[in-house]
This record gives sequence, structure tokens and C-alpha cells, in this order.
Amino acid sequence: MDTTPVDLRTAAVIEAAEARAWADLYGAAPLEFAEAAGLGTTEVSGALVLRWEASGRRYFTRTIGLGVVAPATPAVLDEILALYERAGIAMFLLQSLPGCRPADYERWLADRGLEPFDAQDRITRDAAPLQISPDSPARGLEVERLMREDRDEWAQFVQRTYRLDTGPWLQALHDRPGWHQYVARENGEIVAARGMYIGSDGIAWLGMDAPVPGIMTSDYEPDAAICAAIVTEGLGRGVRMFIADIEAPSPGLDTPAYDAFARLGFRRPYVRTHWATSRTLRAADGVT
Repeated sequence: MDTTPVDLRTAAVIEAAEARAWADLYGAAPLEFAEAAGLGTTEVSGALVLRWEASGRRYFTRTIGLGVVAPATPAVLDEILALYERAGIAMFLLQSLPGCRPADYERWLADRGLEPFDAQDRITRDAAPLQISPDSPARGLEVERLMREDRDEWAQFVQRTYRLDTGPWLQALHDRPGWHQYVARENGEIVAARGMYIGSDGIAWLGMDAPVPGIMTSDYEPDAAICAAIVTEGLGRGVRMFIADIEAPSPGLDTPAYDAFARLGFRRPYVRTHWATSRTLRAADGVT
């Protein structure tokens, strides 16, 4: 897989596109559910600050674009930390990536009691035509775009996979502008799911993958088949860039995820590091 880095301006475009997807995702939640779950977003100095108190999971309570879309400052960091403290949230993540501004950014994180928690490989693809014809899904897998009548089945599958209660939230995404959900079935049963959000800028974010390959499952084939279908359809819809993450990164880029995404034309321009408070890192918090 190509690992040529991108400049900070391009990274800012990529991070801002993902932030818009998450903001719209959280914005789709019915008001009553969002209030009960402590679900919402705030923008601070160009960064999106997510919170989902009821989930208790770091990845649903984090920042996107901090120090990239606009330079960070100590005051901005303190504002974000205070926001989480007022909400009573200790399990959260802040991100860094190469080129974050200013150069002292990561030192400021460390000074505030944060330390590296994990990393993810950011992967992207432009609008070039596919150089291969996506293989037919192996072992009888069937990939399909989610139909309205299958919304509840899909929502229940995602909730079981993540062990979360989303109430009526996920169903609200069906037919919402920009959103496209896909599932892989085996013997008629859903075995994997992934979504695509196409923003008004023509950038498609690929996420909501369930289960997450390399973390929740060692079976990469269903997600690879879904991603092939997503890229094919996205190109047909005029997508100019696709963005996603490999959430179980390998220093040698040698897991099945890298091969599958590389065959679809993806590259890895940078690695994102998540930072968490040292006191919560010492606590056993189960699935984060």
C-alpha cells in the first residue's frame, strides 16, 4: 500500500470531511433519545467535539480535527477538557496526527495528563476508475444496499455487535440525505455492515463497520466485500474522494485489510494517534 504523506492542507480537508459525517450522524438522533443518552456535538476552534455519555465508550466521545483544521492553543485544549469535565465524562479521546499545529501540541496534551492510547491508519482513495473488477464475494456472501424493510434487522445487528442501545436512532439514518448503508449476508443472515456518508463536497466517509475487522473479528472477507461494493457505487455517484480507517493497524501493513483496501486503490497518507487521560488508562474499562 502506498504510504506517501499528504500536506497539512489536504489532511485538514480529510479530517473536516469526517467531522461533517459524525456531526450529521449525531444530528440524526431523535431529540428525546439524544437528551436521555447525553448525545451531542460542539465545535471548538474548528474541531468537532463528540459526546455520548450513555455509551461509556471513548470512541464515541472524542475530538476530530483538533490542531489540523485550525491551530490548537492551550486555551482551546482547556475548553475541551472543561466541556468533558462538566458533563462528568472521564472516558474520552483527543487526536493528533503528523503536522498538527503548533509544534507544541502533543506536549500540551502530555502536560494535561494525557498520553497515547492507540493509533489508527487513515486511508484514502481518489476518484480514479477501479483498476480491477471487484471479485464476487467469496463463500456465498451476498452484499446488498440496505432496504427500508430491513432497517430494524440491520439496527439490531449493529447494536448487538457493539453492545449498545441506540433506540430509534439508526433507523433514522435510512433515507437521510448523504447516507447509504450496506450489509453482507451469509445463508440469509447479516454477518457484517458498513455505512457511507457522501458530503456536499463529494467526499465519502466509510464507517459504522460492524464488526470491526481485526478488533471484533478475525474474518475480514465480509467487510472487504462491502467496501468493494461501496467504492463501485460511490464512483457511480460522483464521489471524488473516499476516506476510512484501518482500526487495527499493523506496522508492517500486512493484515488482510491492507491488501483488500490496496486492491481497491486506497493509500495510507498518515497515522492518527488517540490520547486519553492517564488515570483512565490505568482503569479497566472493558470495550472502549
